[in-house]
Amino acid sequence: MKVDKITIHFEGERDAVAPLTWAQRRTYRGSRLKYRPFVCVQAVPPGMGIHEVGNAAKWALEEFESLRTTFPLDGDGDPYQKVEKFGSADIFIIPAGESTGESTGESAGEADIQSAIHRLQRERFDVTAEIGALFAIVTCADVPTHLICLVSHLAVDGHGRAALGAALDSHFSGQYDRPSTPLMQPVDRAQLEQSTKWQERSARSLEYWKSVLEKLPQDASRSAVIDSDALGAAVSVISKNYAMSTSAVYLAIISVASGALIGRDKSSFLLPASNRLNLEERSFVGELVQFAPGVLEELDRPFEAIVNDAWKASAKGYRFSRYDEQALQLMLTDLDEGREYKRAFDFSFNDVRNSTEGEAYRGVVEDIRDLAKQTKIELREKVPQGGARFLSFTLWGEGSQTLAIAVHDSYFPEFPVPRILLAIEALAVGVALGDAEALHHPMRFARAHLT
Repeated sequence: MKVDKITIHFEGERDAVAPLTWAQRRTYRGSRLKYRPFVCVQAVPPGMGIHEVGNAAKWALEEFESLRTTFPLDGDGDPYQKVEKFGSADIFIIPAGESTGESTGESAGEADIQSAIHRLQRERFDVTAEIGALFAIVTCADVPTHLICLVSHLAVDGHGRAALGAALDSHFSGQYDRPSTPLMQPVDRAQLEQSTKWQERSARSLEYWKSVLEKLPQDASRSAVIDSDALGAAVSVISKNYAMSTSAVYLAIISVASGALIGRDKSSFLLPASNRLNLEERSFVGELVQFAPGVLEELDRPFEAIVNDAWKASAKGYRFSRYDEQALQLMLTDLDEGREYKRAFDFSFNDVRNSTEGEAYRGVVEDIRDLAKQTKIELREKVPQGGARFLSFTLWGEGSQTLAIAVHDSYFPEFPVPRILLAIEALAVGVALGDAEALHHPMRFARAHLT
């Protein structure tokens, strides 16, 4: 099916060449970027024509260098980033209802948006030569209703996508307010990372990583997802009772469950760190995510002490989450040289509450036990492991109440995955309801629910 398109020509402030940023190195090493996973969908204000929306895409390409960056290979086959000052881009025009076969009235519906996204995802590209952003305009009766941008995750991470969306919304409204200093661009970040100050920061972070890694034991998947209103409600109650973030509460609960499974009162974790601490970085349309490591040294103690330790350990990990990725890989190689197995963390934990707060539970605490009767568990063939040895947890969905777990096939064959998930839920509910065993002996409580 032929797709109409318009072509825009952009001219940025500069062309530039720089190494990959530390975060980009990890992303490139992990995926080689053969697809565009991040999607930005913006509603178009009434009264705008197709060419006006195309000009918004042109503005975004000129404003944010990461959208007009390619990643060629040097003579040794190593990637670097190259900003294109001049260029052109095709913007696809996709009428609503064309692929779904339905009339959509005055505006494009969700099915139309998803259809347009799927069509864009079929457009393959070469990151060594093509810029990492692809735009499309969805129309209804020839009137633009949405602007869609698919962005290479080598150029833009999830927070960068949000920053791009906010900037486009502000541009559409005519209220885009640039910070008093120029926006940091990926090339600027890469050059900053080469400075003496940032190399010293990397060295401090790597020393902390090494201190954590040296504590990790060596070891050579089953998967499921739990949709539990009781889990979300219980965590919300615990968070309020202890004046702790929901992230710290989840981290404590999962650490206890992990320790109970492994059979020791210590757990190690790996958390994604967005590295967006100030206005300049929060508006950074690029890749800044690295990782924060940590260890909870003592889990055989009351839950309140564990959640306090979890908060301290995660905060400490975040302080040491800016490091040279290549230097980290060299350190890992040195640590594992001559060993049969590599070191790996007990679990990787990605809580979207790091960026978006879930809904607070405002119901009757005693009703949480009844909510647990509605819990649903869905077995999955695969859930990303996230670099973890045993467990991988991710929270998804509205209110961030969905928990995913992946367990390597070679571990815990005696424990069905649903039982592990229900033990995590039971511990959260027990603490929220003031169960004495859960409060004072959470490890014993977790083992009882596992066995």
